[in-house]
Amino acid sequence: MAIYREIIDSSKEINNNWINKKISEPFQIVFPVPQNHSRYKIIQSYPLIITQLSRYHFLDNSLVLIDSGVFSNIKKNNDKCVYSSLEPTEDKTKTIDFLNDFLEQYKNKGFERVIAIGGGIVLNVCSYIAEQLEIDLVLVPTTIIAMSDSSIGGKVRVNDIKHDKFIKHYYKSFYEPSQIIIDPEFLKYLSQEQVRIGLAEIIKHAIYQSSKLADYILSDEFEPFSDRSSLLKAILWTADLKRICVELDPEESKEGSYIILRGAHDISDKIEEESKFKISHSQAILRAMEEDLSNSDKLALLQNIYNKLGISGNLINN
Repeated sequence: MAIYREIIDSSKEINNNWINKKISEPFQIVFPVPQNHSRYKIIQSYPLIITQLSRYHFLDNSLVLIDSGVFSNIKKNNDKCVYSSLEPTEDKTKTIDFLNDFLEQYKNKGFERVIAIGGGIVLNVCSYIAEQLEIDLVLVPTTIIAMSDSSIGGKVRVNDIKHDKFIKHYYKSFYEPSQIIIDPEFLKYLSQEQVRIGLAEIIKHAIYQSSKLADYILSDEFEPFSDRSSLLKAILWTADLKRICVELDPEESKEGSYIILRGAHDISDKIEEESKFKISHSQAILRAMEEDLSNSDKLALLQNIYNKLGISGNLINN
């Protein structure tokens, strides 16, 4: 458990930095690329930056893949790029068969990068596409869970469905982006229900890694429905905590970062598979944490957080 203790001890410094932190541009968090990952030969680190996407010029020869939910709102500012929308579905778009067919359209087209704009499913999908094409990758997360989790760590995760058997993350790999761009403007358009569900990974890190983050969530300062700047702070705080996990234990050893990064995830994966991917990843995590902590002294803390945020059984089971 030595590596776990090291992560927790290092997290204390992060907590101290974030307790009274105010976010202003320019802002960035830099994540390391582990030496045994394939991207290390090209990039040794990558930044998460805060900026308006409208200021970002899509570079020539980019394949810009956009979540269908935000596709019409994205300014297409370079006619030397190809733009396409993706439906954010676990049971189709994120499956190995769909993606391999999708890739047939775009291989040998001379693209230099994939720019992914969307939630966690779209980012996972685009990471796979960039990896298979062996080109650069830029991630633009548009949801809370994508900003705080899916865009970080270079994880490539793809599902499979065979003979009515639903396999979560059938394909696993790592392919780090060269850059993560967070535009806080996307947070303004999330409904209250989307905010509640999207907080799953932030709550997970509060419970499994940072009691100070839990204190912040329960404080009057954190009002994610009415004050999106407080929500952005929780997102970036979580990203910084995740950075320590990636730095100190990128292999997710069972007695190290696995305890945090995969907290309740073995249970949530089964929930998603048994629902045939009808229950979302965020909903599954929220439900799984209750089960995982049923005999833990942290259950009361989790329930206090759920009560403050209005997270109920109906929200996470439907």
